[in-house]
Amino acid sequence: MMEMQLGSASGLIDDSADWNECAIAALVDWNANLGGTGVSFNAIRNSTQPAGSNDGFNNVFWSDDIFGTPFGEQTLAVTAHWYFEQAGVDTLAEADVIFNNAQAFNCYRGARRLGPTPESTSMSDMKRTALHEFGHVLGLDHPDQTTPPQTEDAIMTSTVTDIDSLQLDDIYGAKTLYGVAVVGIPFPPRDQVLDFFLDLENEYRDTLGRQQNNPGSVNAEGSAVWFPEWLRYVLNGCTVEEAAFRVGLQIIGQGVQPVCGVVASGTIEFPPRNESLDFLTDLDTLYRDILNETAPDSYIDLEGKAVWLQEYLRYRVNGCNNQEATDKVFQQIRGSGIAPVCTA
Repeated sequence: MMEMQLGSASGLIDDSADWNECAIAALVDWNANLGGTGVSFNAIRNSTQPAGSNDGFNNVFWSDDIFGTPFGEQTLAVTAHWYFEQAGVDTLAEADVIFNNAQAFNCYRGARRLGPTPESTSMSDMKRTALHEFGHVLGLDHPDQTTPPQTEDAIMTSTVTDIDSLQLDDIYGAKTLYGVAVVGIPFPPRDQVLDFFLDLENEYRDTLGRQQNNPGSVNAEGSAVWFPEWLRYVLNGCTVEEAAFRVGLQIIGQGVQPVCGVVASGTIEFPPRNESLDFLTDLDTLYRDILNETAPDSYIDLEGKAVWLQEYLRYRVNGCNNQEATDKVFQQIRGSGIAPVCTA
């Protein structure tokens, strides 16, 4: 239960109604990624509960100090924890999130912005700061201050960056804290996928005797990059529509988007091939209508790309190396049946 007491605001860049709404959006994002933990946030909007230390309430509020202790000069916000001992274990009793009145804030996405006055060096984003602090409420620390320091992208790093959303490292950390076994689904390097795709073109030409008469707007590199990226999102908790949207953002220069969640061990489920075909069809339309791209005709039709790229990637994420996966796919193409994956 988070007592939201950040109050009114106007002119927020992302059109949030007030500071509370901006910060509550961070709670919503955390809740969307805490499945299976038994933990979730509940926002008490416009709470009037007095903000006090060690009073059993989780207050979220502005202040000039941290219950009498000054903020650091560059500190945006602090999460203050209180614990009690239960059966020899420190148990969280309260976590207050305190935002520094002396700092300039707004609510926006994307790269960090400059402040509203010449004296201001930055204008901090309330939501990404709230994401960070609510991670502390859950029990996360700064991954870049461990020994040795971690280097993964994370909202929980000790300094503010252009990252404005939860990253896989943040979600893994929270899930692990609450006993949920998670696994990152490993995808092969893009150059290996491209090598497979070029070999597949040769297989269609030399073994199947196909003609180079399949027009399209997406070249071999585009197919090798964006189909695995779409599939990576799907396998990591995104709907097929959300996965396509996030790939589209990357294509138009909005950067690598985070996945939608993490997948429990043993639950890697590939989408039906018709959904893969739908994505490749939409990708071709995007390349043609938005990027104004054309590509040489291919030996492989879109259905063949959807089937065999997905099959190659299924072998790769299940323990096969590049050559093993390629061989197993080509065995299928040549009529030898579906070979087993390389791990149980």
